[in-house]
Amino acid sequence: MVHHLLSFKKILIGLFILGIVSACQPVSVNTPTLIPEKDSNIYDAAAAQSAAERFLSAWQAEDYVGMYSELSLLSQDATSQESFEEVYHQVANALTLKSIDYQVLSAMAGEHYAEVALKTTLSTRLFGDLSRELVMGLERENDAWGVQWGQGLILPELDEGNSLEFIAQVPSRGRIFDQYGAPLAAYENAISIGLVPGEILPEQTDQIYETLSTMSSYDPQTLAAMVDRTPDDWYLPVVTLAQADAAPYLEALQGLSGIQLNEFRSRFYVDGGVAPHALGYLLYIPEEELEDYLRLGYRQDERIGASGLEATYESELSGQRGGTLYLKDSEGQIISLIASSEPVPGESLFTTLDKKLQAQIQDSLGDLRAAVVVMEVDTGRILSLVSNPDFDPNAFDMAEIDRSLMESYFTDEDQPLFNRATQGQYPLGSVFKTISMAAALETGVYSIYSSIYCGHSLWVCDRATLYDWTLAYGTSASGQLSLPEGLMRSCNPWFYTIGETLYESELPDALTNMAYGFGLGIETGIEIPEASGNIPLTASTCLENAQMAIGQGEILVTPVQVATFFAALANGGTLYQPTLVEKIESSSGDVTYEFEPVSKGNLPISSETLSEVREALRLVVEEPRGTGYWAMGDLQIPVSGKTGTAQTPTGNSHAWFAGYSRQNDPERPDIAVVVLIENGGEGSAMAAPVFRRVISLYFSNYENPSGVMPWESEPFIPQEPTATPTPDEDSQSGD
Repeated sequence: MVHHLLSFKKILIGLFILGIVSACQPVSVNTPTLIPEKDSNIYDAAAAQSAAERFLSAWQAEDYVGMYSELSLLSQDATSQESFEEVYHQVANALTLKSIDYQVLSAMAGEHYAEVALKTTLSTRLFGDLSRELVMGLERENDAWGVQWGQGLILPELDEGNSLEFIAQVPSRGRIFDQYGAPLAAYENAISIGLVPGEILPEQTDQIYETLSTMSSYDPQTLAAMVDRTPDDWYLPVVTLAQADAAPYLEALQGLSGIQLNEFRSRFYVDGGVAPHALGYLLYIPEEELEDYLRLGYRQDERIGASGLEATYESELSGQRGGTLYLKDSEGQIISLIASSEPVPGESLFTTLDKKLQAQIQDSLGDLRAAVVVMEVDTGRILSLVSNPDFDPNAFDMAEIDRSLMESYFTDEDQPLFNRATQGQYPLGSVFKTISMAAALETGVYSIYSSIYCGHSLWVCDRATLYDWTLAYGTSASGQLSLPEGLMRSCNPWFYTIGETLYESELPDALTNMAYGFGLGIETGIEIPEASGNIPLTASTCLENAQMAIGQGEILVTPVQVATFFAALANGGTLYQPTLVEKIESSSGDVTYEFEPVSKGNLPISSETLSEVREALRLVVEEPRGTGYWAMGDLQIPVSGKTGTAQTPTGNSHAWFAGYSRQNDPERPDIAVVVLIENGGEGSAMAAPVFRRVISLYFSNYENPSGVMPWESEPFIPQEPTATPTPDEDSQSGD
């Protein structure tokens, strides 16, 4: 370096004597350089500075290939491109590098060698800004300048084979609560409790089942059946509890053969997972995302939110990493402390969920493939979001103990990890008739006084005979019906006629436009992943429009979309964005976010149309001929709603019921409830009873389950096997 500085002084003296330059001013990054004749030393200095800036600009862009191309041949011979890139990756990760800035202070050049003085500022996520002044040497090769590279060009401290070591400090992850402060997810010591059937002593069997039944959601008979179905040498997980909750039982369990206890530090989800599809779970950082997380200060072996709110709010829940940055010599010995920072604990989420309601709905669906969404009509708060079958998110933290449960979630044909409530896309069936009635009234093609005869079948669009649901039930035709009565009876011929009339009146896009106006075919904006569904474009044929009017054809919707527009029907027409997050609190208790209702617009209908549609939905459940009347039984809470039975290309129809309460209780806000049961058959027989239970539980302070579901032996206890009821001809309900 001394030799280079002496040479440079000689160059300056020579230039001064010749009168070529009188001074050498520092050149900044953004200051254009005047270039004299090509053979002058000023030109050489400018060219060297340009090469240095190309190298630095590539560093800013993390274009390591571009950086390497600016190196001198000698430097490239000394360091392979792969090693060069690896050094920069390692340093960037150790520094938690965010961005790079630089300033050229001066540039000086001789015939074969140049030096560019720099100031670099490395902005890091954990350690603030690290600024250094350094000198970059360049060599002339083939009439071009190449950078003489060493690790000191990153940080001067890295000369002589030194390296950086980052030791991370992981903050505690934020907890997740329901809206009342009941815990749903925490980060604590936990114990997994399970059985190895072949190790159970016969004389201890009853004691084992009785003890475990007091700790879990299983009764002794169910536990016995589970053990009978499990091979002798397999581990059967039964329950996972916080260490404090398990403590009273440990002494009794340790004296029993066949019991296996596994302690671990875990993200712990209470009660085996309440609202697991909404909350999500944790997984190890995927390989393709690892470097991004290392830059944030994460350790390679950490878990991150992989779905649900855990993923959406990973940044808030995980907190700010802390750590210590050391300089080490080539022998691995610590030379000095470069920087350090303290971790900041993660923030906690308070969801809009009602834990008691959520858990009871989860326990109401047996082994059905189903979804239930419960939403406050005046705010958009989601009180319950159920997808069935569900899963235990604790299994993902217990993978090292027992992988079988976690792996079964990925192989189960019922897809328990799939969120049917927000990502399931289904034909809506007769629930769509609500939208068709609105379109008929808004376009003026029909009024509430319009009337047709609702028979078993109808010749439609001069092309095909289409049928009413009463034919399959073997009941008499519904007869002469006004338009509201047509919705009450879910009369297919009435709505075939609406679709046909709209098409022939040159209004083939009326149903499509109304569906979009009701929020179908677009994402709702809920905080977790969702599908947009599908609303077909303008019908190309009359028959397509007739099928669309009864919710068939290419229509696909999600349950949360349906809940959103039924809430709007209930509240007077406002489409609220559904939300799962009530507030976010820092570890010190400061509220950093608080929910306020978000309106996404209004239903595209007049107040008169809205009133008539609401009246028809009331008739569905309060008029004895309504398709939802018998399913509501002795429910004392006033409700409105619509049954739906959506035909599928394969298997049984999907069963729907969508509706809302009209209690006007200041202590219990009215709710919209949507129930979908995949391949469940008739909406009135299968989905409507679930709707009734949700309403009853909600307004009875969780005490009244309102009877037994068709698949239950008693409330919340499924019978074996799941039963699908057949239509009751005397009920006059259907669809």
